[in-house]
Amino acid sequence: MKKEQNAVLLIAAAGQGRRMGGEKKKIYLSLAGKPVLAHTLEVFLKLNIFSQVIVIIAPREEDTFRKRVLDPFFSAGKQIFLLEGGEERQYSIFNGLQYLHKRKIPEESVVCIHDGARPLVSEPLILSVYQEALSTGAAIAGIPLKDTIKEVDCNLMVLNTPLRDSFMAIQTPQCFKFSILWQAYCKAKEDNFLGSDDSSLVERLGIRVRVVPGNYENLKITTPDDLKVAEAYLSSRRSFK
Repeated sequence: MKKEQNAVLLIAAAGQGRRMGGEKKKIYLSLAGKPVLAHTLEVFLKLNIFSQVIVIIAPREEDTFRKRVLDPFFSAGKQIFLLEGGEERQYSIFNGLQYLHKRKIPEESVVCIHDGARPLVSEPLILSVYQEALSTGAAIAGIPLKDTIKEVDCNLMVLNTPLRDSFMAIQTPQCFKFSILWQAYCKAKEDNFLGSDDSSLVERLGIRVRVVPGNYENLKITTPDDLKVAEAYLSSRRSFK
């Protein structure tokens, strides 16, 4: 698939990863011999559909990113632009959108947002979400819940058991037309609203968001156990090649 001039990728990689523990951030942890973030970037760059690839990292982390990810695993020809993030993921993404807005990208451009700590995302999933956003303006990846969900109070007492079939576990990538995403983020800033994902901000505008079937392997590396599961998935993939 050829590169789309109006497709932009934002990789969210500025999080602290406190639940992982240890001194090294989760995006730099080794997964099958490469940093987690290197795996993530490889999948997207292979598609060659993004005119701009922006990685949003923590302040004062540029040297670390270059030494551990960019220089060892990506050629100089790969145009990866770095931006500093904020205290919250939402602020980091807004930094990226402000950068794009200042450069006056077309309103119909599709912005694809992905967590740097989701290294097992597949090319077909990325393309499915991207194509749906081209058609509808707003699309995200999601998977059906496997477990029963309970609503609880502050004392962990059960309040309600909602029907599981009505809920989805949401992943990234999440793709939106730039005009929609920019309006959603500006509205959130105006209202001092902090959402749990990009889609929640778009939903506040009354815009319907399409869920594209995701993949259970597309897990987010959050705990040491997640890293072990990711290793197992990668090992399984290699055995089938």
